[in-house]
Amino acid sequence: MDNSYNTIRVPENLLTLKGDEFFQFIKQLGGEILFEILYIQLIDSTEALMKTNNILDMFQYDSPDINRLRNKIYFSMVNGDYVLRSGVKAILLLLTNILNEKRKKFENSIIYQHQEQEQIYSKIINQNPLLESLINWYRQNDTLHDNESGFLKLFIDCIMKNLNKSSNNYRYSKSVEEFAISLYILGSKITYEFVRLNLSPALPSMQKLNKIIFNSDLKISEAQFLFDKLNEHLNGIGVTYAFGVEDRTGIIQKINYDQRTNSFIGFSTPLVNGIPVSKYYQTDSFETLESWFNSSDKASLLNIHMIQPLPLSNNSSIPSAFLLSAYAVVNTYTSIDILRRWLFIFDNCLQRNIRIIGFSTGRALFFIMWLLVHLVRLDGDAKYLRAMRLASGFFSSLPYFKLEERDAAFDLTAIVTKWPWFYLRGRQVLLFFQDPIHLATKWRNRLLSSTARLRFGVQSILMKHIIDILEDSGYSKLDHGLTLSDLNPKDRQNLKSCTKIVTNDVLSILAGNSDTYGTYIYLYMLQNIISAYIDKSANIQQRLKSSWFIVFICRLWWAWIQHKIFIPTTTSTTTKRNSKANFFITKTAYLSVELNAHNMLYIVLLVKQKQLPKEALNIYLFNSQSCESMFRNARSLAGVYSTRINFTAADFLNRSNKISILNQIKCDHLLQQHENEHLLFRIHHKHKAYNRLLPLINSDDVNQLDIENIISEAYNEAVKLVEHLKVSKLLQHNDIFDLNSLSTYVFRQLKSTSKMFDYSTEIIDDHDNEFDLEDEDEEVENENSDVMDQLDDNEQLNDDLTDDQVDDYYKIMKRKTDIIGMKIFDEIETCRRDSYFKLKINDNYKYIHKQSACWLLTDKNIRLSNDRLSRVIQSSCR
Repeated sequence: MDNSYNTIRVPENLLTLKGDEFFQFIKQLGGEILFEILYIQLIDSTEALMKTNNILDMFQYDSPDINRLRNKIYFSMVNGDYVLRSGVKAILLLLTNILNEKRKKFENSIIYQHQEQEQIYSKIINQNPLLESLINWYRQNDTLHDNESGFLKLFIDCIMKNLNKSSNNYRYSKSVEEFAISLYILGSKITYEFVRLNLSPALPSMQKLNKIIFNSDLKISEAQFLFDKLNEHLNGIGVTYAFGVEDRTGIIQKINYDQRTNSFIGFSTPLVNGIPVSKYYQTDSFETLESWFNSSDKASLLNIHMIQPLPLSNNSSIPSAFLLSAYAVVNTYTSIDILRRWLFIFDNCLQRNIRIIGFSTGRALFFIMWLLVHLVRLDGDAKYLRAMRLASGFFSSLPYFKLEERDAAFDLTAIVTKWPWFYLRGRQVLLFFQDPIHLATKWRNRLLSSTARLRFGVQSILMKHIIDILEDSGYSKLDHGLTLSDLNPKDRQNLKSCTKIVTNDVLSILAGNSDTYGTYIYLYMLQNIISAYIDKSANIQQRLKSSWFIVFICRLWWAWIQHKIFIPTTTSTTTKRNSKANFFITKTAYLSVELNAHNMLYIVLLVKQKQLPKEALNIYLFNSQSCESMFRNARSLAGVYSTRINFTAADFLNRSNKISILNQIKCDHLLQQHENEHLLFRIHHKHKAYNRLLPLINSDDVNQLDIENIISEAYNEAVKLVEHLKVSKLLQHNDIFDLNSLSTYVFRQLKSTSKMFDYSTEIIDDHDNEFDLEDEDEEVENENSDVMDQLDDNEQLNDDLTDDQVDDYYKIMKRKTDIIGMKIFDEIETCRRDSYFKLKINDNYKYIHKQSACWLLTDKNIRLSNDRLSRVIQSSCR
């Protein structure tokens, strides 16, 4: 049987034959009879034949075609039976044997190949223990279904695939690229290059990474407002309510050229109706740039706007703030400019169905070098506080803006007008908060001030009382936890010091001494500021009570000072007035306390009235710390080996692009945390605790809050606390000791002494249309395309001009024969001419890059006071 078909030529690919090749083999093996049997059944391949159980089953049926073929392969018996012809039977048996033998050989070869492959794999694994560990790890994770290992599997798979390719053909998934970008931003260029040098198939090259970052749609230009990107971001996380934040910081005064927008960055950005003008400093004339260097202000400050979304509805996380705009400025803009800017942001967001609840600002200490000798402190508090008061009508009048008449204004007039202790207008478009962290540090700094002489009743409020605790041998650090550095008056932005001097241990020591009770009350008020606005664990009832407790203490204190007769040390009226002011906190701090408490209560009422979602009760988000965080992050991107912690305006724009990309990656992977390929980012243990507290913070039943009872409790606590200071007798004598009479008195006094008026209009007509908002740089592309279209037409004309006709190009004389290291060329490509100035150097026409022109026109390098080299220079001169 094995040799019965040796003379038949069996093709090697028998098992895969089909069509004409299959039928040709069938005819060779069994002739036309076998061909007809298969052809009539449309069995046209070896695979179809092997799947057919019995090719003769069709002869059970009666059909003319079948009957014709039946007569060829069967004998017809007299009794009506049919007998298969012996030759046909032999052919079918031969075909079956051939197919079975071929299939058996194929299966044996597959088994052999598998065994051989397994032996090869086993040998490789035995020679490489890493592979054995990897296989065991994969087996273990497949059984555990560990989602946290999803990216690791993807990362390992990426490495293995790239190992079999040339370096030019490395490919990376989106998750690996995002991992690489995150590593580059978080670890700096040096860290990334070190990792990639040792794991080259695992990560993209720096060139590819820079290309991804450069092409990011989150890149921001100076004075550009990314309203559309903000809308996409908030839609992606499902949030429609947000809070605006504005702050500024000192920057290095340096002019840079931005090739992407063909403009110069570092000059003070012009404002039109308070709105910064984007791409204002654009020119193709070297002479114009020189005039700007000589006449325009070089910005010493960077102003940024950020949008802080409310927490997600499921309270699982706090969304990161979104950088809306950034631009360089000097300290010359007004409160009305600030207000117009806020309204501009509010209106543009409202058009995109984003409701900006309000704005918060904070003050940092800004120091700039002035004439390389003098340090000047720029205080922005007064401007921003004035803008807040004007917008909310808080002891102010802004008749031509008519903000309260806007359709989008919140309306609580029917509720708040019945409360004499509530000073805020019933209709409000925007709500405002002075940054509570800055407010807390102001409170501490007032205590440490050398000019203030705080006095409340019979008690003086002195820093010496805290120093005495430190110097008292009866107390150890275990009793109070303080150090002398906590009382350093020069450290003006130390929140940690604020929290340390108001611990319960310190307060209990002060309260136990009758001579330090005034200081105890002062620090107890600071503790309540932290509880009301900064502490993330406080519920809304605690926040309300703490905020209004501070307000009532301040009103009692201020009313007592107004009626108290102090023995003057001089007859000057101005000195008397200033002397009384020294007994109290600063006016800015007091108005900030009032404004914050009123706006917090206003938000609570809006939530009760269902005009705002309950997520708005996360009051601790309404501050300028998102801006401070952006500044800190931008400084940290200088690199681990860099001593330059400050930045220019151009540096900030570049670094903020990386920060925005990183935040977007974090946000995307946070929303995809249930998928296998999501990235995990380190979260500080404090932030984890804060996220767990979110449900607790928002779980209060706001509808059950008794506002009037909370206010009454806050006032009663304030009165009880000040009884030991012996101020009640004087206040009762003047009939201003109960809640309503005291509040009415303070209201009248503030209205007569502190009310401000501004008759500016909301919009200043600009007939020249100097300013035009550009959402997404569309005009830049159009302008560039127009220039490119005109280049070819003008090129021939320019070439035909004589030297006399083009003699108006700027001229520079030099003695050096060679220019090395600068972008100065005889000719450049037409497509790159926008980035160059054409001028004459030694009577020869040259093209100088605009960044090189900035270097050429810069006559001095200015550093901030906290620059390391500035401190070295100052110390060496002593």
